[in-house]
Amino acid sequence: MRYRILGTTEVAGEPVHGNGLRALLAALLLESGRPVSAERLREIVYGGGGGAPNALQSQVSRLRKLAPVERVDTGYRLAVDPEEVDAHRFARLVAEGRRAGRTPEAVRLLGEALALWRGEEALADLPGLEAQRERLARLRADAVENRIEAELELKADPARPIEELRALAAGDPLRERPRALLIRALAATGRHVEALECYEEYRGLLAEALGTSPSPELRRLHVAVLRGEHARRPMTAMPGPPRPVSSFVGREEELTDLRRLLKEHRLVTLIGPGGSGKTRLAAEAVAGEGEAVCFVELAPADGARQAVRRALGGSDRLGGDPLQALPATPLLLVLDNCEHLIEECAALAARILAAAPATRVLATSREPLGVDGEVTLPVRPLALPVEGAGLPEALTSPAVSLLVDRARAADPHFVPTEAVVRVCRSLDGLPLAIELAAARLRALTADDLAERLETRLHGRFDLLASGHRGTEERHRTLRAVVAWSWELLAQDEQRLAARLSAFPSGATLKAAEQICGATPALMAALVDKSLVHAGHGRYRMLETVRAFCAERLEPEEEDTVRQAHATYFAALAAAAEPALRSHRQVHALAELAAEHDNLHAALRWAIGREHTELAVRMAASLWLYWWMRGMADDSSQLAAAAVALPGAEERAEHFLMAVLHLASTGNPRSGLGPLMIRAEKLAEGLGPVPDYPMIQMVRPFTAIAEGDFAALLPALRTGATSAEPWSRGFAHLVAALVRLGTGGQVAQADRDLRAALTAFRLAGDRWGAAQCLLQLAEIAGWRGDNAAELKLTEEAMALSAAFGVPEDTGPVLAQRGVARARAGDIAGAKTDLRRAVELARVRNSVEMESMATYALAEVARIESDDALAVELYERALAGCGSLLWVGEEDLRGRILIGLGLVTGDEGLLRESFGLMECSLDVPVAAGAVEAMAELALRAGAADRAAELLGAAGALRGIPRHEAAEVDAAVRRLLGDAAFERARARGAGLDREGIAALMSAPRAGAVSAVPQR
Repeated sequence: MRYRILGTTEVAGEPVHGNGLRALLAALLLESGRPVSAERLREIVYGGGGGAPNALQSQVSRLRKLAPVERVDTGYRLAVDPEEVDAHRFARLVAEGRRAGRTPEAVRLLGEALALWRGEEALADLPGLEAQRERLARLRADAVENRIEAELELKADPARPIEELRALAAGDPLRERPRALLIRALAATGRHVEALECYEEYRGLLAEALGTSPSPELRRLHVAVLRGEHARRPMTAMPGPPRPVSSFVGREEELTDLRRLLKEHRLVTLIGPGGSGKTRLAAEAVAGEGEAVCFVELAPADGARQAVRRALGGSDRLGGDPLQALPATPLLLVLDNCEHLIEECAALAARILAAAPATRVLATSREPLGVDGEVTLPVRPLALPVEGAGLPEALTSPAVSLLVDRARAADPHFVPTEAVVRVCRSLDGLPLAIELAAARLRALTADDLAERLETRLHGRFDLLASGHRGTEERHRTLRAVVAWSWELLAQDEQRLAARLSAFPSGATLKAAEQICGATPALMAALVDKSLVHAGHGRYRMLETVRAFCAERLEPEEEDTVRQAHATYFAALAAAAEPALRSHRQVHALAELAAEHDNLHAALRWAIGREHTELAVRMAASLWLYWWMRGMADDSSQLAAAAVALPGAEERAEHFLMAVLHLASTGNPRSGLGPLMIRAEKLAEGLGPVPDYPMIQMVRPFTAIAEGDFAALLPALRTGATSAEPWSRGFAHLVAALVRLGTGGQVAQADRDLRAALTAFRLAGDRWGAAQCLLQLAEIAGWRGDNAAELKLTEEAMALSAAFGVPEDTGPVLAQRGVARARAGDIAGAKTDLRRAVELARVRNSVEMESMATYALAEVARIESDDALAVELYERALAGCGSLLWVGEEDLRGRILIGLGLVTGDEGLLRESFGLMECSLDVPVAAGAVEAMAELALRAGAADRAAELLGAAGALRGIPRHEAAEVDAAVRRLLGDAAFERARARGAGLDREGIAALMSAPRAGAVSAVPQR
C-alpha cells in the first residue's frame, strides 16, 4: 500500500510531517477519489475558523509532491485506487470478515484487517477529523470482537484473547459485547470465579451509571457459567516440530514458498531425495507461526493411522479412528517421512481433507501422495555457486554457506578456501552429505577432502561413514540415506536404477530404453521416488545416488550395460559428425555437448577394454566436435590412446581421422611426423572416403607436422578444388591460416578466406564461416579499417550466438571488444570483455579467460592506464603456462608484446619474436618487431626504428595501421629519403637478419618524441 493513515501518516513508506499536511491528505484519502470542497478542507485543516484560500493552496502545492491532487470545481480530490489506502482496505476486509461468519476464513480476513492498524489510534492530533477517527475506532473494535467470537466458536485457545478483551472492556466499560466475550473466554479456561466476578462488576456499573440491568443474552450466559456449561476439557498436548540446535542455512527461498503454499492450500507435500532437508524445512516453516501444530514422525512407525491417532491423544483401541481425535479448531498436521507408508498416508490425507475442514496437512516424502488437492514443493539439493565464481561470491551460495557454518561448529577456527566449493560440487549440494563432510574437516583439510571426493566416486560412502550419534540410524551415514530410498524400490525399479548409473551426464528416454531396457512408466516411478531428476528431456542422478546404484550392478550385467552404452554413443557420434558440417550443425553440436560426459565415458571404457573398433570409430567421429569446442588436451590424449590400440590401423579411415585430429591439436614440432607418414601411406591405398572428406587433408597435415610449408599449399589444392563445399571451405581456410602464419601473403590469404567463407555458407557450416569472418576482421584491423573490422566481428558473433555455448561466444566477444576499442567505443569494449571473462570462468576455461584478460589489457594500454595494463597482461600470461591448448604460444607472444611496450622491456619483445621459431605465427613476430621500433624511437634510435618498421612490414606482408604513428614520427626525425633507405634495408633482411636487428644493443640517445 502506498498510503497509510491507520497510525503514523505515511506515503510510500515515508512519514508525512506537519498536522496541516497530514489532515489534508487524510481528508482526501478518506473520500476515496470523491471531491471535497475547499471550504470543508479549510475547516478540517485550520479548525472552525477556516483559513485563507492561499494558505490552503500552499498546503495543496506541498501535497502534490507526495500524491496526485486534482482541482475539481470548487474543491480538490485525490484520484487513487482505494486498495492503495490502508483505511479503505481495512474497511473492506472487516466487512468481508463479518459476512464470513464464525469460520476460519473470517478469522483470517479479520486478522489481516487488524494487521493494517499501526499504533493505538488513527488520525491522531487532527481535530478536524474526530468523526472519522471515532468511526474507524468503532470499526476496529467490531473487528476485534468478531475475530475473537469466531475463534471461540471454532474452539481455538480461549486464553489467548483474554488480555485483549480486558483492554476492550476497560476502554468502553458500558459496552456489553466485550464483557460477554471475556466471560466466555474466562469460563472456557476454567476460571469460573473470575468469569462470575466480571459479570457482577458489569451489572454494578450498569446499575450505577444507567439504572439498568444486563441484557437477557448476558443473563443467560451468566446462568450457563454457573452451571459449568462453558467449561472446556483441556486438549491433550500434541508433539510439536523438532527443535534443531544448529542454525537454519540456505533454504530461505523455499521457506517463503512453503509458508505461502500453506496459507493457500490444505495439503502440501515436500518431495525430494533423502538427505535434502525436507524435515528440517517443514519444522522451520511451522515453528513460531502461532497456530496448533501436530508433528507426526512416521519413519519409525509401522502404521500411519496409529501414529497419527497417538500423536493427537486419541484412543489407542484397536480400530480407533484418528479422525475422531482431530480437534474442531484449526490444526496443521505434519506427516513426516511418508515414503514407506505412502498408500496409507495418501488415504488418510484424503479422509482428513474431506472430513476435517479446520485441519491442514503438510507431508514430507520422497514421492507425492497422489491425492486430489495436493500441491507439491520439490526440495532439491542446495544451490551451488555459479561456475567460475570467486571465493567471496561462492561463500554466499546456500551449499557453501552450509558447509562453512557446520565446519565452524566443528572447528571455530576453520578458514574456508576454494576447496570448499569443490567439496560441495562433489556432493551435489546435498545438505546431509555436506553436514557429514563438515564433520570430517576436523581431521582432514578441505583440499584433502575435495581430492578424495573427486577421485573416489565409490569411496565417498566410506569417507562419510559416520555422523552425529543423536540422529536416526538412516541419517547417520551417507550410505544409509540412499539405502533407505533403495529399499523402497520395487525389484524392476532397482534393476533400472542400477543400470542408469552407467550414465555420468544423465540419459534421454531413448538412450535409457535402448541401453537399460527402461520404460516410460519405470522412469516416471524413479522420478516420483526422487532417485532420478527429470528436466529438459533428460534424466539425471545425483552423483551420490549414482555411486550407490553402481555398486548394485552385478559384474556380468555391468559389462553388458557398458558395452551397450559404448555402442549407443559411438553410433550417436557417428551420426552427428556429418551433421556438424551442414545446416544441421547447431542441433548436432547441442546434442553432442549434452552427451559430452557420456561420450567420453564410452570412449574411455572402449580404450580400457581394448575394444579397438569402437574406440577408433568414436575418436574419428568426435574430431570435429572436439575441434569446434577447442578441447585440445582431453581429446588429444583420448585420440592418442585410441590409435595406439592393437589393430587400430586395420580400421583405416577411422585411424586416419584420429591421427588427423592429433595433428590438428599438436605443435608442428611435437613428434607427430612418423605417425603422419604412416597415415599418409595408409591414405594412398584407401582412396576417397565420402564419409570423411577430411581424409584428403592427410598430405597437408603431414607437411605441417614436418614443417614443410613449401609443400603445404600445393597439397591443399585437392581439397580446394573439391566438388563438396565443406571440403573446399576447410582447405581454403587452412591455406589462409598457413599464408598468414608464414607471412608475406596477406592478399592471397584474404582471397582464400573469402573463398572459404562462401563454401562454408553453401555447406551450412556456421562455425567455419565465423572463423573466416574473424580472420578477415583481423586483416581489416591491420589495415586500419576499424569499421570493417567491427562489422565482420558482429557477423561472426551473430553466427556463433546460435550455438548458445561460451566456447564460441567468449573468444568472439574478446575480439569484438578489441575492435570496439580501436573504433573508439571504450565502454562497449569493456562490456564485451568483462562478459567474455565471466563466460570463461563459468566454463573454467583458462584459455578463454587468458584471451579475454589480454584483450582487457590492450584496452587499458589504449587508455594509457599502464599500471592496470601491466596487472592484466601478467594475469593473462599466468594462464599460458600449461602448453595444453592450441594457440597458446600465439597468445603468449601477443601478451609479451603488450607488456614490453608498457614496461619498455626489449627482452620481452625478443622473447615474443623468438616464439616464431617454434610456431607458425609470423604476424605475432611482426608485431614484436613493430613494438621494438616504438621502443627504438623512444630511445632516439630513429634509423634502427625505420629498419625495424621495414622488417615488420615485410614479415607480415603489409604494415600494420597501428604502427602508423611511429612511422610518421620516425619519418619526421630522419626525413623522407633517409627514412625510405633505412626502411628498405629492413625490408630486405632475411629472418636471421631481423633477429640480429632485434638483438642490437639499445641506443643511449634520448628521443625528442615524448614517451607514452
